[in-house]
Amino acid sequence: MNFIERFQLIKCQKHPDKPITNICLNEQCQEQHQFCQTCVKLHVEHSKQIIYMKQIDVLLKRNTNVNEISQDKFGLEAYNIYREFKKTIQNQLNQLEEELRIIINNLVNDSKINQYGYKFLQTINEFNKDDIEDLRKYLIKEQQDIQKNQVILKENQNQKKIIELKDYLQNQIPNIQKDILNQLDCVNRIFYTNSQRIDRLKKVWITDEGLSQPSIFDKNTIRVNQFQIRDKPLYLIGIYQPMLYKGSYNSSNYDSQSKSSLKLTYKLHLGNDLTKQIFKEHKILEHEKLTIVDGHLYYLEFKNPIKLLPHQTYSLSISTKEQKAFYTYQYSNNHIDHPLIKWQSENLTESDQFIKGQYEHLYSYPDIDQIPAIQVKL
Repeated sequence: MNFIERFQLIKCQKHPDKPITNICLNEQCQEQHQFCQTCVKLHVEHSKQIIYMKQIDVLLKRNTNVNEISQDKFGLEAYNIYREFKKTIQNQLNQLEEELRIIINNLVNDSKINQYGYKFLQTINEFNKDDIEDLRKYLIKEQQDIQKNQVILKENQNQKKIIELKDYLQNQIPNIQKDILNQLDCVNRIFYTNSQRIDRLKKVWITDEGLSQPSIFDKNTIRVNQFQIRDKPLYLIGIYQPMLYKGSYNSSNYDSQSKSSLKLTYKLHLGNDLTKQIFKEHKILEHEKLTIVDGHLYYLEFKNPIKLLPHQTYSLSISTKEQKAFYTYQYSNNHIDHPLIKWQSENLTESDQFIKGQYEHLYSYPDIDQIPAIQVKL
């Protein structure tokens, strides 16, 4: 299927029975950026900035001509490096796709498995409106002049840039390839492993006076716990969050929190730098909508597994941007070290060990507070 045939499969939003035939490159245009021939009249005021599918087809062929780039020695080396990378990834995708098809066929009665599998398979080789919008942004960026519906792109395939491309590919592709294979590995783990809960803290913290003491969240505070993976890689899939505090403490009543909708942000960092993360996900605490376990914990499942590498130290942080402070239960009584994870053993609260960025306060305790448990796959 060529480029034009691919576009004809995508229909115009205003005329669903007609295929897209044009892209508008006017950055101020308020109409649909990709449209059929009938919609051309809506762009008459900037008609010189309309580009047609046939023009794009010629343009892409001209600028992706492998024969031209391969005439240069460095260009050929760069292309061969890319081709090997592409081959590796494509083989992984083909193998995973076949494995997923077998699993789905064997587990047709498991709705959750089907949901994961079909969601992944549907993303392979798709070309949709988002891709068209990405192409439009590229054309806007690269164009020098548009006149009489002709696009002139910058000529940039000189010797220096070919050498830079070769060096960039040699330096970056191993890292990119490793990241992609890790992601595919994480998808694989959805189907092939059982999950396991790893506990850190045992129970709600009760003071000497017999009261449960809440833990405060506000926009100036970040809570962190460090851990090190032992000898086997793990896949983090969820966290157990102490639930919103109910009852009274220090003459204040917090029952109304259970009717609130409050957002927490979970991040995973390598080492001690909290300004950089390898994972980030927002979760809304709505008491009535969340799964409650062990009486005082919400179980929050992440959208995708996060691969944790052996002998690597991670910092798991929790923060909020809520303008008004809120409170959760606090846990205590730490567990003996787990055979899969070595939990933090020192009090690192307000420690200079962390790069904490914008936050005024940092709490990081070994035996109380948040993150009583996580859920992993092996």
